[in-house]
Amino acid sequence: MEKRIDSLPRLKSANVTVVLSPIVSSLIDRTGLAIESQTVVDLANEIIKDMNQGYKLLMEMDAKIGGVGQHNVNQEEGDMVTGAYRIEFRNIFRPIQYVYQFIGYNDLVWNSRWIVLNSCLHVEKAIKYRFNIPPKNGSSLGILLRDVGSQFDVAFLDILKDLNKTIYRQSKHTIEHLDIDAHDYSPADAIGIYIVCRWAGCMILMPTGLFNDWQKKK
Repeated sequence: MEKRIDSLPRLKSANVTVVLSPIVSSLIDRTGLAIESQTVVDLANEIIKDMNQGYKLLMEMDAKIGGVGQHNVNQEEGDMVTGAYRIEFRNIFRPIQYVYQFIGYNDLVWNSRWIVLNSCLHVEKAIKYRFNIPPKNGSSLGILLRDVGSQFDVAFLDILKDLNKTIYRQSKHTIEHLDIDAHDYSPADAIGIYIVCRWAGCMILMPTGLFNDWQKKK
């Protein structure tokens, strides 16, 4: 009888260090959230060491931002969780659930790219909602910022442009690397970008009044 394989061999990671890149650190500083770079590094390390405790700390930080995030996007349904939001808002908040799921896989090193990508996707979908752009419209974040960016404060728009140019675009299209086993984003980068995108999504959606009536009836 063939032996059952419960998991595939783990892919190698080269020189895994939990550091925050200068680009991500700068973006966090510009949000005005008063979150120190070392706090993000410590949080990423805690998630790696003890996922449950680390995730609890992330939810506490997330709740201080307001809006919809890890602290309230899910609700219990039996022994599983499901979205706490109304179905018409799925495209906006599903990316936040994807972040939850990728953290839940308990491999922040390998899932950092997908956390970054889905965090930025939340911002893209929030802009489409704010400006009544059909969810299935295929415009990239860069195109959206070109078309509706004038509606934002200049400083906020500059943050979104830098997020798109230096982070989101790369997470979607760039996998070239000199080291075959290296990662483009550290675990701290992933958590840092999530924080930036949660703040940005909140800023984008706040004027719509969405946060007053986003939850489905229990």
